[in-house]
Amino acid sequence: MSGPLIMHIDDAPWVRGGPRGQGDHPDGGGQLIGDLEQGPWVHVNWLPPNLVAPPHHHDHAETMYILEGGFEFDGQSYGPGTVIHLEAGTEYGFTVSPSGVRFLNIRTGKARYTESNSTPQDPYTP
Repeated sequence: MSGPLIMHIDDAPWVRGGPRGQGDHPDGGGQLIGDLEQGPWVHVNWLPPNLVAPPHHHDHAETMYILEGGFEFDGQSYGPGTVIHLEAGTEYGFTVSPSGVRFLNIRTGKARYTESNSTPQDPYTP
């Protein structure tokens, strides 16, 4: 990429699901600021209320910033303004709050997703 990348998160293209309240997206939706193949990888995600993300890890570090709603992570509840940084290979899971969650997920590369005790899946597509 040459030059700066400047984009409002609401203008990012949808790469998974779609907007809340517009269509049937039971697993939520994701937008991407950047280039899926070459980066940068700034994902704008929303997940529906009470969704459970099972224990898993990624092969790249990631930083999550909660914009709206929240989730329970590592036995604690977190809401808007919380930053969570995880190194590559860190196993974690979470439960989305009853109000749902919208968060930024910033990664250092196109990350592979692996659930506990399973084989790696294809590189992450938001």
